[in-house]
Amino acid sequence: MGNLKHYINCIRNGEAFFDEQFKFSFILHEVGIIHLIFAIMFLIMGNKFLGIYNVVAFVMYLILDTFVKMKKFRTVLFIASFEVLAHGLITAFLIGLNTGFTLYYFSMIPWVFYMVLAWNAFEKKIRISLIYTGLYMICMLAAYISTFVIEPAMRPEKGWALAFTIVNVVISIVAMTEALILLDWDVMHKSEKMQNLNSELDEKANLDPLTKLYNRRFMNQKLEDLLVNLSKEGNIFGLIMGDIDNFKKVNDTYGHDFGDEVLKAVAAALKKSTRDDDVVCRWGGEEFLIAINGNRKITIDVAERMRIAVSEIRIPAGNDVISVTMTFGVTESIPGFNSDKLVAIADENLYKGKTSGKNKVVASPTFNLEVEDLIKP
Repeated sequence: MGNLKHYINCIRNGEAFFDEQFKFSFILHEVGIIHLIFAIMFLIMGNKFLGIYNVVAFVMYLILDTFVKMKKFRTVLFIASFEVLAHGLITAFLIGLNTGFTLYYFSMIPWVFYMVLAWNAFEKKIRISLIYTGLYMICMLAAYISTFVIEPAMRPEKGWALAFTIVNVVISIVAMTEALILLDWDVMHKSEKMQNLNSELDEKANLDPLTKLYNRRFMNQKLEDLLVNLSKEGNIFGLIMGDIDNFKKVNDTYGHDFGDEVLKAVAAALKKSTRDDDVVCRWGGEEFLIAINGNRKITIDVAERMRIAVSEIRIPAGNDVISVTMTFGVTESIPGFNSDKLVAIADENLYKGKTSGKNKVVASPTFNLEVEDLIKP
């Protein structure tokens, strides 16, 4: 029971999905079973003509299922609609309008709109939907007018008339409800599919394809968000600019494919050394920019942790095992400074590290800025 409830919830939430062929087959089997029920009722009542008609209709719907498997959806919809129209008119002429068989004209309208508009198999969707709707309304009007002109040839007893009316009302309501549920289900599924597609597109737009880290585009937006948060809430953040030491030599010696492996290994080490609320980005080439949720001391600690993690990387290259190092420049967010200025300070500290031995972390002193720098936009 628990699994059934879970499955129903999956269907309702659009997490489970059946294709158009399955749904059309399911609908045909439902209609076929309804005709079989009517055949039994008519035969018990003693109306052999309508009993045999409904048996033939039952067989016809089973045959139509083979057309669905061939994806002839338009043909199947035409034949099924013609049968519903014919069945309604025949029953109206033979046993009267008050037995409720023409109610299916109304229940078929949401089904036609659902199938034609929601499914990919149909073209000229609005026109087809309106044509079928018009046919149902015309036949409904014809059946209604016939009650004033033609006396039913096989009018059933009141008990049977009431039984048919109740059954037809219930089935019509269930049929229209099913159409609305399936429409809602399709909308849910397509909405979720669209959301997943948008998420994938956003991910592709924001991620570096090689390292799977955030790219420069994403980091620029993130820095703007952090600066807004700094001005409103006073939340300090740190920036780390890192660069792989002697990366050009690695590329020249072992090739660009090996260089890509180094970049991926470094990216993994940087990501592993940071926390969930930190943002690691491939800034360009062998440069990485990391935004740290914390003050200067926390940022320096993270940078040192990353430096050690990178220095422990070992990558086989033929008979050699290659190790790499990185140099990092660190700065803390400063109110009044824009993102370009903060990145420039981190980059300047990185340059100092490069020119003073590499494989180190260089941070700005706490108060090393000129007074005029503090008022720059």
